[in-house]
Amino acid sequence: MAKLNPPQAAERFSRSTLVLSFAGALSFLYLRTFLLPATPFVDTSDQILFFSRAVRLVHGQVLYRDVFEIVPPGTELIYAAAFRLFGIHAWVIQAWAIVLGLALACVITRIASRILQGPLILLPALLFLVFDFSYALELTHHWYSTLAALAAASVLMGGTSIRRICAAGSLCAIATLFTQTQGAMTFIALAIYLIWLRQSKKESSIRTQLPALVLPFTVILSGVLGYYIHKAGFSTVFSDIILFPLRFLSSGEVNSPEAYLHQFPSVHSTVDILRLVPFVFIYAINPYIYFIGFYHLRRSRNDLPSALRQRLILLHLVGLGLFLAVVNGPRFFRLSTVAPPAILICTWLLSQQNPVLRFVRNLLCALAVIFAVLLPLHRQTQWHATLNLPIGRTAFTDALVYDEFRWVSERTRPGDLFFNNSALCLYLSLTNPTPSEFVSYNNFTRPEQVSAVIQSLQRNPPHFIVLFPYNTTPSDARDNAAPFRQYVHDNYRLAQIFPLHGETQYEEQIWERAAKPDSAN
Repeated sequence: MAKLNPPQAAERFSRSTLVLSFAGALSFLYLRTFLLPATPFVDTSDQILFFSRAVRLVHGQVLYRDVFEIVPPGTELIYAAAFRLFGIHAWVIQAWAIVLGLALACVITRIASRILQGPLILLPALLFLVFDFSYALELTHHWYSTLAALAAASVLMGGTSIRRICAAGSLCAIATLFTQTQGAMTFIALAIYLIWLRQSKKESSIRTQLPALVLPFTVILSGVLGYYIHKAGFSTVFSDIILFPLRFLSSGEVNSPEAYLHQFPSVHSTVDILRLVPFVFIYAINPYIYFIGFYHLRRSRNDLPSALRQRLILLHLVGLGLFLAVVNGPRFFRLSTVAPPAILICTWLLSQQNPVLRFVRNLLCALAVIFAVLLPLHRQTQWHATLNLPIGRTAFTDALVYDEFRWVSERTRPGDLFFNNSALCLYLSLTNPTPSEFVSYNNFTRPEQVSAVIQSLQRNPPHFIVLFPYNTTPSDARDNAAPFRQYVHDNYRLAQIFPLHGETQYEEQIWERAAKPDSAN
């Protein structure tokens, strides 16, 4: 009976082909993150929260005890290590994007070599870099968990020896140290795979395999988290990374199921239609490709080589586990961070010898090549301006953000106290005197956190505080920030308003500490 795919990995590429592919990926990522010749672009996305907390670790503070955080410490620890090694510089932030993108592309290509043939081995990494990573360039904990999960799957695709299972369990622990849900779901997916493998092979080795998976997972987590439990106390760590996300993470629309399909860009021109391609691609394959893949695996179970079928089952289980870890807040960014397994399975399905599938495969490949050229070109030629900031020369592509950074930089010095904008704190080397990175106007910021922030501000009042306007007329029962806003209004004066553009237009208000009347008069 004809085989749909051979069990072997695939034709081996020449070293020159691999080197050229790596160089192409490196060039693409560099041109997306640095203005030629060597000026990093500024970043104000959520990743700044992690880099900002990493700076605080470098300065001797401890997560959970001195700094509030709702995920395990992995992301801050690697960023703090980078800052200690290279110094706190703007280029380090964007260099991490290149390192992470290349690491993910390499692991994706490694897995692709086990399920695809020939040049198609390079297609998943191309689709990932152009349609996925490039549009979700926020170096938060999600990406690192996905990287560790893919590495664990890759290890088990090479066999289920005790050594490989121990390595996979260790990688699951590493994934959990970045994102508790993704790591846990990956661990469950691998356990299910080992149990399924035992049933399909009629073996009894599961009695040694499961302990080999559990032991390193438990030891690594216990060792790392035990340090923070010792420093901050069990109740604090448990409350921050377990109870708080369960109770309050979905307080706003951003982290709730309501976020699904809300990130599609508006269409006003032909160019905007092109911008839709990555969004349509990610939403179309994740998670639906897994159901199509499982159906195809079931229908062709007698045609597929057993080794290939086992690898695909493992990839499906890990991919579904990663998706379930973010299903409570399925916005585009989160779906992008767990999309690599779906991209691999999609490419495998399109690799079959069918005229329609061949057309779709060639169309995707052509679009990816076009985007790989246009995205860096647009990045390098769009409007930009540069500032010499305390952590290095930095490039801006948004004139409004540039104006805000320039205004604040002209009125502050490194080390000055500043609150409620982590990007300004990080790039201008300002100091946040509170345990929180920001105060939100929903239930995500708890009353006890607001009290702690106000107490910190009273002890060490910053010269500037950022506020977002609160325009809702009726009182919002979920808003706990009213005392914080009242404190700012009582002790500060409005110094400047900056209208900014993000996914939605908003404005930031810079409030300056009001001078107290001279008591001698």
